Amino acid sequence: MVLDVETFVKLKQNIHNADQFIQLRSLRDQFQLSIQHNEQIFHKDSISTWNVHINEVHDAFITRTIELTEIRMVGEGQGPPPTAYSYLLLGSAGRHEQTMASDQDSALIFENEDNLEEIKEYFKLFASKIVANLIELGYPPCDGKVQSNEDLWCQSVEEWKKKLEAWYEDASWESIRYLLIVADARCIYGNDSLFLEVKAFYRECLAARPYILERMIENTVQHKMLLGVFGQFITDRYGEYMGSIDVKYGAYIPLVNCFRWLALSEGVTTTSTLERIEQLMQAGVLPEQELIAYRDAFEQMLSLRLMAGYEYVDGMYEGVSKLNPKRLEADEIKRLKKNLKLGRDLQRLVMKRYARRRTV
Repeated sequence: MVLDVETFVKLKQNIHNADQFIQLRSLRDQFQLSIQHNEQIFHKDSISTWNVHINEVHDAFITRTIELTEIRMVGEGQGPPPTAYSYLLLGSAGRHEQTMASDQDSALIFENEDNLEEIKEYFKLFASKIVANLIELGYPPCDGKVQSNEDLWCQSVEEWKKKLEAWYEDASWESIRYLLIVADARCIYGNDSLFLEVKAFYRECLAARPYILERMIENTVQHKMLLGVFGQFITDRYGEYMGSIDVKYGAYIPLVNCFRWLALSEGVTTTSTLERIEQLMQAGVLPEQELIAYRDAFEQMLSLRLMAGYEYVDGMYEGVSKLNPKRLEADEIKRLKKNLKLGRDLQRLVMKRYARRRTV
């Protein structure tokens, strides 16, 4: 499969027209193989474009899976959805930043009705089938159980509001973690107005409790950039990935976390990190002259995550977060060290803004 704009358009059309999961699985396998052997996606001048294409394809696979699951539910006698619902993507999918092998992070919101338990039973079954069908397509389940088939992530609008309020009031590490996860949510299928109602409530709760931003700091800066005091990479010292850096948790996630915190602090509602960078610059939070540098840093992390690749385990594509710097050219290593330092400076900027908030 030659990858160009026309190919992506045709692939998405084929996904939309597929009426069997075996067809979707075949298209997924073809897509994985074509990306795996296509070095041009790692080029720094085009990674943001490739990222858009890759995530549009993932969206197409997930959307068609939901549609086919609805059809199967009717065919199996369970009937159509009893109320309107919003199917949400969280994590890297919510941010439009999936690699070739991201796992499932999802949630479901359904309309408030009197026969709540009966409706909830339907949507739990529906979500379980969606999760199982996505596994069939090679999407691993979420290790942390942040999935639409879990009770915590499959609830009515009013239940979602009560849960969000409880997380804000509790403000424990785990509750803050959940609030940060929800901050990256977007609706991929269903009635968007249900999600927008919950999202607006999330923002109202945050505005009423500005101190929550202080509680979010510890979660935000927990992962450090993997660059030592003498400018050396901090690598795995033992095991299978000895000599490798963790490009996900030692480079990508620290940037994601910082830009998310700044976005929440400034009322920026978009979930894409690149869009958050743009809007934070427009709001004067980030210096305009550093926009190119921040974009370059984040785009390099997207590229390195794709370069790290994936493993094929039990029929599923599981992402690898470790990458040996020996795979990089000298100029790319120099660029990475510069961008890791920039990320470290960004963490300091967040801490300064946090300290300033505390003195106001």
